[in-house]
Amino acid sequence: MTRAPETTALFLALTLLAGCGRSISHHLLDAGMSSAHRPARPDVAAAVLPAAKSPYRILGGDMHCHVSPPDSPRHVSRGMEETVELARAEGLDFVVLTPHVPARFFQNDRLREEVREELAALERAVPRGEGEPIFIVGFEYTDHRYGHIGASFADLGVVLAEVSAPAAVEEPARFFQAYLRRGGLLVVNHPLLTPVDSIIRMARANLSWRPFTAPGPYPAEIVDLDRTAQAFEVYNLAVTELRDRFLLGDSMSTLEATLARLDQEVPLRARPLVPVGGSDSHSGHLRAATFVLAEERSAKGVREGIVAGRVCVRDPAACSFEVRAAGGAWLPPGSVIRDATMVEVRAQGEEIRFYANGAVLTREAPGHTVFVPVTPGQCSVLRARVDAGYSGPVYVNCPFSLGAGLSP
Repeated sequence: MTRAPETTALFLALTLLAGCGRSISHHLLDAGMSSAHRPARPDVAAAVLPAAKSPYRILGGDMHCHVSPPDSPRHVSRGMEETVELARAEGLDFVVLTPHVPARFFQNDRLREEVREELAALERAVPRGEGEPIFIVGFEYTDHRYGHIGASFADLGVVLAEVSAPAAVEEPARFFQAYLRRGGLLVVNHPLLTPVDSIIRMARANLSWRPFTAPGPYPAEIVDLDRTAQAFEVYNLAVTELRDRFLLGDSMSTLEATLARLDQEVPLRARPLVPVGGSDSHSGHLRAATFVLAEERSAKGVREGIVAGRVCVRDPAACSFEVRAAGGAWLPPGSVIRDATMVEVRAQGEEIRFYANGAVLTREAPGHTVFVPVTPGQCSVLRARVDAGYSGPVYVNCPFSLGAGLSP
């Protein structure tokens, strides 16, 4: 494993100092992020869409953004006003606000009310004008023992009214089940963020999704979340640009490992698993990390596109990935193809690489299509890396239908 020089490790240590203000650690963090990949603005990204995708437009956004308040100012240096300015400056179509909330907060009446009021205050603070970034108020369910879940799109007040504190004590999974029924989206955040042997304390923390990285048993709600979460955060800007780039010497290490893990999990779980991305920003930067093929520019359009799996991460170029069977229509990421023996794949970009069940099929020149043999009755998960982006998968001969396991 390649290690960065000690001076780089010192830089990273400063950026991760707990309890420091914006004056030291967050300024250094933002300086480090300034060299991170910046994708094409969403309005430019429409150029990668082939004619077959004409019903859709690409919306670029950040699925994992902290804000203070309600996050602690010792932990997050950026308030709502600066968050709005950053989203505008980056040209983001949408931002999901994910302040931390404690594990099992829904079992305690005082915590329930605190969290409800904090999120309601965020709802009141977000701009709603024409052309503004779409702000979706959610939260990051922070279980230090088992992992983190990004929750968004459902109305928390409605969910809490449906599931009382005593009911949640009796059966904690009820809260998340109700959240899904009410149109919520659940994302397993940084599922492979495992400890790194380092002098840096934060690098030694295990922030992974334990059902992916450790044997059970697990509490009932963790088992249920692992079974029902629709999406997994494969691209986390903080992980890519800090842990992987500076400590592992390979910025794409965790991103590509997480995508490969999802390739393995899809046939085992017999349901689609949607890859998404977020900055996980705690300071003065945001970044388009998830790109959605949406039917309309709205929160509804964003949610429907993600639930359908019409996504790519890190760069919109990968949203050009398409698959078709037997001369049929070209289909976007998230599609399900049945009863095929051969499919054709293509994408638009300078550097293209296709994958089947995690294995690299070929590197292709722009404009070329590739024929891929597939086996009836055997699930094939096809995806692409196009330039700096990674597509969501197309599922061929998999034992589920379009949207299976994704909608409440």
